[in-house]
Amino acid sequence: MFENNHITKLKPYKLASHKVWELMNDDVLKLDWNEATIQPSPKVKNALINFIEDGHINWYPDTNNVILIKELSSYCDIPYENIQYFGSSDYLHEYIARTFIQDDDKVLIVAPTYDNFRSTMESCGAMVDFFYLDKDFAFNANLFINKLNEFKPKIVYICNPNNPTGTIYDNKFIEELISKFQNTLFIIDEAYWEFTGITCKDLVKKYNNILICRTFSKAFALAGFRIGYVISSIEIISLLSKIRNPKNITALSQIAAIAALQDSEYMKEYVKEVNIAKFSFDQELREIGYEVFGIGGNFSLIKFRDNSLKNKFIKFLEVNKIFIRDYGHVSSMESCARITIGTTKQMRKVLNIIRGFNIEK
Repeated sequence: MFENNHITKLKPYKLASHKVWELMNDDVLKLDWNEATIQPSPKVKNALINFIEDGHINWYPDTNNVILIKELSSYCDIPYENIQYFGSSDYLHEYIARTFIQDDDKVLIVAPTYDNFRSTMESCGAMVDFFYLDKDFAFNANLFINKLNEFKPKIVYICNPNNPTGTIYDNKFIEELISKFQNTLFIIDEAYWEFTGITCKDLVKKYNNILICRTFSKAFALAGFRIGYVISSIEIISLLSKIRNPKNITALSQIAAIAALQDSEYMKEYVKEVNIAKFSFDQELREIGYEVFGIGGNFSLIKFRDNSLKNKFIKFLEVNKIFIRDYGHVSSMESCARITIGTTKQMRKVLNIIRGFNIEK
């Protein structure tokens, strides 16, 4: 009776199982949402304690945190005018939808990918279509250009590296797209860029139709604080800022982000270990007989013989207090599951448990 018609027919983003929060003990390995598997830099905890003891908790958060913007500018090696922080990259997606989407505007998503972006766009009336990777999750550039010419989207969403397939897109090709289709806004989600070092950030100084989303939830281990940021042209930053509510980025989140950026070496050491662990983990899984996909990101994608075997695998790990992401709800991924990669010690534990599963069942 009162609902928005777009919400009435919306297919919601599917969340991971809630069981892991019900256990909440040190024996659990939460490998379902690609959070970091270690605590953030000790400097984060110290900064938070100092603020709780001596800060203005009774005040609203800083609405223009110059220190945070400067730290982001230094970390990204991008002018501060091209950066703004938000209460998570998910929140940024909502602002993108509210800023740029009107009823029946066309949005093209390279899929399968992070589905919450689809949900956010459709909730604002967008007409969403998909360009699917092939059966091995590889990207066909020529077919994609044909799709752009045919569909003529207002917005294109590309996650690079892609979640959950680990597919990496070539920067030169992305620039070719941005240059050729200047009436299309390209959203490049770089949530996992730290794990590859591949970024399109410098394109924002040359083009006005690219917007890069980033987060502190993965490499920086701040998922619980819900903070992210955008890199884009001054014009796009200005448009987003018209509706951005700066009071919604909590004081604790801002302080945590600043402290994490000031100890970026801690993050880089963790990323290095994750990449080493991923290479070894994937290699050993393949030797056992698993079909593993994905180069980029802090995760690995496994494709099983069928959906039944995948479900048994997930249940087997749950019994051993290891939680991974089921992709049975996604078209073309019904027999797939994704495992977040943690430290080498953690992944050795996971691998030892996996060896006890009969893949031939």
